[in-house]
Amino acid sequence: MVKLWEIVVMVAIALPRSTFAKQLSCTMELDRSCSLIGAKVSSDEILTTTFASSNPSTLSTIQFARSSLTGIPPAMFQTFPKLESLNATGSDIKQIQSRNFADAKTLQSLYLRGNKIHDLPDVAFFGASRLQTLDLSDNAIATIESTAFKRLRELKTLLLGSNSLTELQPGVFDDLSDLERLELQQNGLGSIDDRLFQGCHSLTALNVSHNALKTFNVAQFERRWSFDLIDASYNKLSVVRIPPNLRQLVAIGNGIRTVESTATNGSELILLKLPHNKLTSVDEVPVFEKLISLDLSFNRIREFDFRSAARFGKLVLLKLDGNQLESVSNSLTAPITHLKYVHLADNQFTHLDLNVLRTVPRILKLDLRRNQLERLAVTDLAGSFPVMVRIMLEGNRFRCADSRPLLKELKESITAYAMTRNDCRKEENLIDGICCS
Repeated sequence: MVKLWEIVVMVAIALPRSTFAKQLSCTMELDRSCSLIGAKVSSDEILTTTFASSNPSTLSTIQFARSSLTGIPPAMFQTFPKLESLNATGSDIKQIQSRNFADAKTLQSLYLRGNKIHDLPDVAFFGASRLQTLDLSDNAIATIESTAFKRLRELKTLLLGSNSLTELQPGVFDDLSDLERLELQQNGLGSIDDRLFQGCHSLTALNVSHNALKTFNVAQFERRWSFDLIDASYNKLSVVRIPPNLRQLVAIGNGIRTVESTATNGSELILLKLPHNKLTSVDEVPVFEKLISLDLSFNRIREFDFRSAARFGKLVLLKLDGNQLESVSNSLTAPITHLKYVHLADNQFTHLDLNVLRTVPRILKLDLRRNQLERLAVTDLAGSFPVMVRIMLEGNRFRCADSRPLLKELKESITAYAMTRNDCRKEENLIDGICCS
């Protein structure tokens, strides 16, 4: 006679896998969300895993914590038909399967940051046509099929930073007509096709920093509406051509020697940030009528005349820190009142006469830190610069004997300047708020 336990084992072997399907349960909170903590789904359990909740028809948000999923079980979207947000950040996901989102008809936000995804297949998110935010950053994605984002026409934010992309296939973003923000930073992109973003008619913010781009045609974004921000920092660019509709360009740490403008009837640019490049003159920057902030710190500028700043009729902030300036000049015959903040730190000044700034009378803040200044001359500081509220002088080499006239002018003005003992070198004394020797 066959023993009872032998019969049980034989029946268990004969039963289909779904009979023993894994079930993940969560309790819905008042805000219609639930958290699944410590969930584990192996690769051969993705298609059979089921879900349970007290009121699945109204749950809108699921978050996994300390979980290991391998993939997204498609039954989740069948069980929770009104699911709008899924957060599986850092959940050890290794694959995205093309039809796993077939029933994700209400999903609007999908966060898959910090997983182990290596590729995105064709129509990777088929069914999730209402997605507005898709975060795939900090994975290991090396390949994206050209139709991976097909039919995601409501997507507004796509985050692909910190992956292993070296190229992007033509047409990969063609269906993303509503996309507004795209992040591709910290990949290994060596080139970007001029037509790659032709379908992204709503794109206004693009980050391609920390790649290996030798050329990048910024002018391809010339459109009838404003493009808010492009960050192309830490690539290998030598030239940037700025379209008239771009409002902000950040391109730190390239090898930029040339800045060009494609504008013929005015430019919308308000911020230009180009530190750590190879520009040799402020005059190498074209005139941008609406420019408010210009940062040319740590370039190779040896000479500067405030006439160059006057070309930008609305400039408020000018940063020339870390260049090779030993002096500045001023050939202006009329004052400019729009310039409020002037940064000249980390240059090579040994002597400077502030009277050179008399035609820039509305300065609020002047930064002269970490130069080699031994003497700073000024006549009638309060009258010449009536609104200067801060002058930064730390890290220089002032001579105490030569600093008395400066101290007198500072004390009779509203300008804050005081250093502390911690700002002084060992051999220096702190006299009336000035480190000197």
